[in-house]
Amino acid sequence: MKLGMTLEPFRGMSVKQVVPLLRLLELDHFEINMTMVPKIDEFVKSIHKKTTTFHLPIYSRFFYDIGSQNPNYQERIEQLIDFLNCNKERLNLKYVLTHPPEDPSSTNLSIIERLEQINVPILIENILGQSDENFIEFYFQAKDRLGGKLAGHALDISHRYVNDWQTWLDIPEEIQKEIEYVHISDCTKYADLHLPLGLGELPYNEFFSYLKNIRFRGIFLQEVIPTVDQLSSLLDSFLVNVKPFSLNRYRKLKILYGLTKPIINLAVNTSFKELRKSGHGLHAQDLAFDLVSY
Repeated sequence: MKLGMTLEPFRGMSVKQVVPLLRLLELDHFEINMTMVPKIDEFVKSIHKKTTTFHLPIYSRFFYDIGSQNPNYQERIEQLIDFLNCNKERLNLKYVLTHPPEDPSSTNLSIIERLEQINVPILIENILGQSDENFIEFYFQAKDRLGGKLAGHALDISHRYVNDWQTWLDIPEEIQKEIEYVHISDCTKYADLHLPLGLGELPYNEFFSYLKNIRFRGIFLQEVIPTVDQLSSLLDSFLVNVKPFSLNRYRKLKILYGLTKPIINLAVNTSFKELRKSGHGLHAQDLAFDLVSY
């Protein structure tokens, strides 16, 4: 298994500070999005040989998706496709990840046509509020057009749990066979909160048993939005994720995390104090992701 994490610019810490700290935790993979584009040179210098996924824009946050027909975003979409094709080697891009249509001006066909222009393997993620039937229709329509460039299904298990917590693991066989990549974070039955595992209601051990039964061997991407007061929970979340699949790696990481936690705590707390001095509020979220649209 490979273990990864979502990475965006942090408020109060530079990319060149954050990425080495995460590499200390022996993560294998990072997922980035549009927020990292302005800092891409700094990011590339920091990742070394780690692989990455680029998550394409989602409508709820960026107000367009890759299939948008809104004329206000056409130039931005063209620039993004060019950026991905020109920087795939520098970024060690393993995948580009998309959602089904969410922009009101987007369609299955408009998304697929744009994906055809991206020269990187594609993952398709299930979304909140969409039925399995509609997702399957989009997924296999894309597979017919993209062929081998469609690398597989990115399964966001928190989305499934929030959609229907009673049937969340009743994953249709046709897409079960396509699972290549997993987004995991904790949530409640009613809200996708992107918490470290153990801080919500997700029965993640049931999910891990499911993945072991289907012999999943892909990437676990912790899609979490950590805050300064959740550092211990974040490290525990990685350990909880690893333990069912590799006891040896779990033991190794547990020792490593015990040794590196003081270093990470020092770096984070120092940055947090600097934020206080500069007049920022004292809430822990002030050192989390700088949640702005690009």
